Order: sequence, then structure tokens, then C-alpha cells
Amino acid sequence: MSQPKRKEKTIRDLISPDVQVIHLDCQYKDEAIRELLSTLVAQDVIDLDREREIRDAIIEREKVASTGMGNGVALPHGKSKHAKKLGVVVGLSAQGIEFGARDEIPAYVIVMWVCEPRQIKEHLALMRGLAGVANDADRAGELAAIRDRRQFLDFLGTMPLEEKGN
Repeated sequence: MSQPKRKEKTIRDLISPDVQVIHLDCQYKDEAIRELLSTLVAQDVIDLDREREIRDAIIEREKVASTGMGNGVALPHGKSKHAKKLGVVVGLSAQGIEFGARDEIPAYVIVMWVCEPRQIKEHLALMRGLAGVANDADRAGELAAIRDRRQFLDFLGTMPLEEKGN
């Protein structure tokens, strides 16, 4: 008698179904980060009184090493003791926003997340999975075609979760 096949975990399993996909109407990286963080405040991922502190940390992190991954994808992120949970928001930019990618292509898709420091496994899994997408022009193109929450969640459902360091 064969055992039922276990469903493979995907990146989708890490993300709350209330993830937001927003259309950015800004030109600069700092503005995009502000817009995305305000969405995380609205989702109750972070408190309004901590938004500036977290924004400043993400912007400082960008100065050390850009999260412009290439192929039109940027992945700004941060860990903070003030995050209430893992929160993810996707920003779409029709004109593209300069994020300092090595290929010099502006970011058309910006996936930002903030999490608690204890959520390092989730943080690293998101980074591995989404950076892998950004490094593959075809997959980055699929990500760029996303226009809403359902499409984003479905896309994440195609990405196996590599659980390392367990």
C-alpha cells in the first residue's frame, strides 16, 4: 500500500494570503520604499510610529548593497524587532525605478518584505527563491507579468521551498 504523496512546500506557504500588489506612481527608490512600507503599516505588519525607523534601516541597507537584482526585479527587505509578523508587498512600476542593478535595468517589479529577526528561515527562503527568479530572465518576465494578488500567490506556488538549516 503506497503512502499518499506529500505536497511539496512552496514559497507561497510562507506568505499571508492578504499580500498586496500595488501600482507605484513614483520615480525614485526612496519613494517606492515609502509607498511599500505604508502598505505594510495598513496591513498591521508594522506600527505607524515605527515606520520611519524601519524605512531608514532599509534605505541604509540599500546604500551598503543594492537590492536591485537585475532583469527588472528589486527585493528591498529588512528584519526588525518592531515587525509583528512577516509582511510582503509587491510594487509594480510601469516606468521602472532605478535600484542600482548590475545589468542597469530599472526595477519594474519590487517585492518588499519585513519580518521579525526570529523569522530568519523565512527571510532567507524568500531571498533565495526570489533572487533565483530575478537571475532567470524567463522567470523574471513571468514575475513582471503579474498584475494582482492572486497571480502573485499562484506564481509563488510554483517555487519550491528550499528549507536549509533546519
